[in-house]
Amino acid sequence: MSRIRRAPVILVSIMVISILAAGKVFANGGPFVIKYPNGDPAAKGVLARLDPDLMPGRENRLKVVKEDLKVTFDKDQIIKRETSGPPLVRVSANYTIDNPTSKEIEMDFGFPILRGIYVSPYSMMPQPDVVVLLDQKPIVCTIISNSTIYGIIRQRAYALIEEAIAANSELANLASTMRNGAGEERLAARQKLSAHLVAKMKWNERDAALLVEYVSMDVTGPIKIQPPDHTFWWASSSAPELHKLQYEYLGSLAAIGEQKATQLFAHLAAKFNPQVSAAYEKIFAAWGGDVRECSVDLSTGKIRPREITVDPSVLKDKRGLDIAIASDPTIYARLDYLDPNAPITEIERASCEAILKNLPVVFTFAPMNILHYQVKLPPNSIHTLTVSYTQYAYLDTREPSSYQLAYVVHPASLWKEFGPINLEVAVPDGVGFRASSDCENGGPEERQVSPHNPQKARFNIYRTILEQKTGELYLAIDANAWKNKVAAENLNNPVQQSAHLAIAGVKPKN
Repeated sequence: MSRIRRAPVILVSIMVISILAAGKVFANGGPFVIKYPNGDPAAKGVLARLDPDLMPGRENRLKVVKEDLKVTFDKDQIIKRETSGPPLVRVSANYTIDNPTSKEIEMDFGFPILRGIYVSPYSMMPQPDVVVLLDQKPIVCTIISNSTIYGIIRQRAYALIEEAIAANSELANLASTMRNGAGEERLAARQKLSAHLVAKMKWNERDAALLVEYVSMDVTGPIKIQPPDHTFWWASSSAPELHKLQYEYLGSLAAIGEQKATQLFAHLAAKFNPQVSAAYEKIFAAWGGDVRECSVDLSTGKIRPREITVDPSVLKDKRGLDIAIASDPTIYARLDYLDPNAPITEIERASCEAILKNLPVVFTFAPMNILHYQVKLPPNSIHTLTVSYTQYAYLDTREPSSYQLAYVVHPASLWKEFGPINLEVAVPDGVGFRASSDCENGGPEERQVSPHNPQKARFNIYRTILEQKTGELYLAIDANAWKNKVAAENLNNPVQQSAHLAIAGVKPKN
């Protein structure tokens, strides 16, 4: 599922794990029912109302009359770039929902978004650019971030691993000696634990080494470094239990990144109980995503694994990582990277290095965030529910290179009745477009650039009615055409023109 070429350029077919931050975003969605534990809609706290496994339920009472899905590829109008950045994509899913019953229905909705969400600079305090409306009235929603899901996985894996250790008297004694002993006693316990796992439990030496380092580290202690995914701070006030989960069971392991720390927990838990090995993948698949990061090929229209080319010799960040790698956590997760500035002891650093050495290379935790919100629908009534958000398109570098957006249509299959999905895609005039479903080009139209920008621009409008209501929809635009168009617009803009001339070393004429 991935490959790395030993050359100055790294080519990887990947699943990208994103961060919730300005500049790192992508798409998916549809209304989903979230099951209550024991059927209790009055449960307090976000997680208390959800199925413990974060699985969606099925809706048989309500009807979705239709979904109007609108997608617009356009520039980020806030960031003044001297070069072209990825398109900022606006997604609006408008659902007409009918409650044909004689009772008021209260329910929890979930809306899965792959990758991350653009952080809007328009509000007083930066926050994700997400809006949920019921009949044009705002509804409060909570973001269950990918980092929160990681935290849930680590929490459950930790409980399983510790229970398994406690249930084996020899394992329990050796683990206790390692955790409480010192010096030669502790060293001897490490060696005995490894020998026990290999000789008596038939583990291979790499897995045995992973458990030895797990036992030797304080994984329940305070986090010592911010996770590379920079999890969002506003959850601490809106949903403190979610914010807390993002940092649980990391401790010194945060130095290798929350993705690999989570992989370690899941991998060890699966050694004791193989059924938990695909915990994240099961959550992801239940909401309708594909654990593989895919793209629609701009030339053929076929779905294939995404490819991304990175040049590690340029654009280093403060950690010494290539910017493209550091901002693409799936690539980051495939590197044996240990933060050199992490405030950890030499013993902890040695454990982290051993974990990186022995942890399998394959890493399949694709990114997903879930919007959670509650809705009450009166009896015998029809309502309009709208979920809108913005995010950057992701780059696929297989020639011809493209910018892509993936949208999950699978939620429609979990409703007893779900009407047509009417798709409309707006692409800047002069930029090539391809979708995984055949679309008809309705020709160019003058449209407002964005809700925050009254200026108008020419867009080609592509339309279709989606027949398939499972899996994902992929949309792609020509990356080179996009870059050329943005560059041309910048040259016609006096401010941007000065920036280009400065980069080229040309002095503007008086």
